[in-house]
Amino acid sequence: MTASGCAAVDSNGGLVPETLDFGGVRRELARGSRVLLMVRHAERRKMDVNDPTFGETLPITATGEETSREFGRRLADCADGAQFLSSPLLRTRMTARCIAEGMGLDPAVVADADPLGNGTPVFADQRAVFEWFRDGRFFDHVFEYFATGRGPGLAELRAGARELERWALSVFTGRFGVFASHDFQIAAWLRGMDAVDGFTRETWLRFLDGGAIVLGADGFVRRALFRAGLSEGVCGV
Repeated sequence: MTASGCAAVDSNGGLVPETLDFGGVRRELARGSRVLLMVRHAERRKMDVNDPTFGETLPITATGEETSREFGRRLADCADGAQFLSSPLLRTRMTARCIAEGMGLDPAVVADADPLGNGTPVFADQRAVFEWFRDGRFFDHVFEYFATGRGPGLAELRAGARELERWALSVFTGRFGVFASHDFQIAAWLRGMDAVDGFTRETWLRFLDGGAIVLGADGFVRRALFRAGLSEGVCGV
């Protein structure tokens, strides 16, 4: 299988990411591609910065539940054979289940997968990452990591991103998949695989945004930013 990025290059040499929305996902599936969405969980409250589990039991809000179901409704015609995995954290498990409900799949089988959560290949030392998550400079740390490829407690960016994608493709068996994860893990994968040139606070992944791996019928692998457009919430920790 041949790999290909899906970001164009602008006149200054910068990446212009391809962005998929719900319509784009449906079009890819209609032309015979397989599509895996790695989606940020739905709306949650602010996390307790002294919680070393990164909010393991923090649920999504009632608004998050409804927007997740709306997400599913917009892809209801993709439900046949859809595959769902989630980070073991409560908010991602709830998100995946509500998306499945919206697609008309209730109950749906949602498997826990630690690489989508705190066991992500992007983390080298979870305890070290926790220390900078709670110092109030989340975006400063993240953007430095995306620029340099290195950060305390983190794997080298490209190596971590490649390993996360390798794992995701090894377990993706369906025509369409929704893997519920977290903004940092997804953004690091997108940046490490050169699907985006970077992020700012204004372009950061909103709730239910994410990334797409498109496995084309022609054998090419493409990566794209996915914008659900269902939330303006950011909640950087």
